[in-house]
Amino acid sequence: MTDYEGYKSTATDSFRIAVELFNRPFENGRTEGVLILLDHSFEMLLKAAILRRGGEIRADDGSGQTISLEKCVKRCRDGTRDNQRIQFLSKSEAAAIFSLNNLRDYAQHDQVDVREQQLYLQSRQCTDIFEMILTRVFNESLSQYLPDRVLPLSTTVPTDIASVIDQEIDEIQELMDEGATDEARNKLKALDSVERGLADDGDTPDHSELTTKLEAVDDDQDLEDIFPSTFAALTDGVDSGGGVRINLGSDDPGLPAQYVPEDEIDEDDDVYLFTEKNIHGRYPFNPMQFKKQVNSELSEDCDWKGELSLPRLKSILVEMGLWEQEKFHQSELPLGAGDTRPGYSPSCVDSVVEAIEAGEIVVEDAWEANKAEFGY
Repeated sequence: MTDYEGYKSTATDSFRIAVELFNRPFENGRTEGVLILLDHSFEMLLKAAILRRGGEIRADDGSGQTISLEKCVKRCRDGTRDNQRIQFLSKSEAAAIFSLNNLRDYAQHDQVDVREQQLYLQSRQCTDIFEMILTRVFNESLSQYLPDRVLPLSTTVPTDIASVIDQEIDEIQELMDEGATDEARNKLKALDSVERGLADDGDTPDHSELTTKLEAVDDDQDLEDIFPSTFAALTDGVDSGGGVRINLGSDDPGLPAQYVPEDEIDEDDDVYLFTEKNIHGRYPFNPMQFKKQVNSELSEDCDWKGELSLPRLKSILVEMGLWEQEKFHQSELPLGAGDTRPGYSPSCVDSVVEAIEAGEIVVEDAWEANKAEFGY
């Protein structure tokens, strides 16, 4: 067995146990176990990958100790001066592993309250990245180590990260109102781990740093001020996204286009040839901006002014029949390089505001009728 094969074997063993813990039907030690084992599996897999591509995993100080996960991620993201072959992680993939490592640090050394939906999203993303590393570096598939199965039986359905963050902030504010500061701080740690991962910050914050952020959340400051890197990720770093590529039968996931030979076009066929410069202009609002825009446009005498959460807004869209209508909402707008974002149109904002103001929609009724669709 070569050096890298030993590390890879340890990595897949840890990953399999993490999956087993995630799927277990009781909670004792589940969250902490999943995070610790996922973190360990990535450290071992990245070390295996570095060795496989001719890199070095021992520290330069002569101690013989292997480098940390943080240094492994940076080497696999940036390469080294003498070996660029070990560069195979994208910035977003590296940020996801950093977020996992920060969250694991909280789980291993302190107390942290991780919402089930965030644990799922973190684990799902880690599964995709683990699979990617196996494929890119070792030409293997995760299915060689795990059975092909659908999602496990559960009482909730997955949701998106924007909704998770929105709900977490609401719960932190409720805990602060009740005077449960320690519980609120433990919830904040989960959000802070995402922020630090995106900001390439591997340091664990001290008590005063968390308290400062906790006070900012309690004061209802904007997300972009409290968690700027998270906000930038949710908004693609700009207000409405960048340009869009047309995809003509390639692996590049841009707007779909289909080539039809002239002799196959019938006289009765309508054929249009056009280029849409920026589809994001039709859907300028990402989830957080959509929430902010609706809340700002509601009249001052509306009871829901400034109070509508993203999950409740989604339930309203379902109730109004707008969720599946292309004019109002798109789940996946292409950004290029395989990335997408959800988008909401100005018409969607106007329709929701008008329905609430006119009393055509009762917010709590819409929430109770449709919240299960979004995992609540």
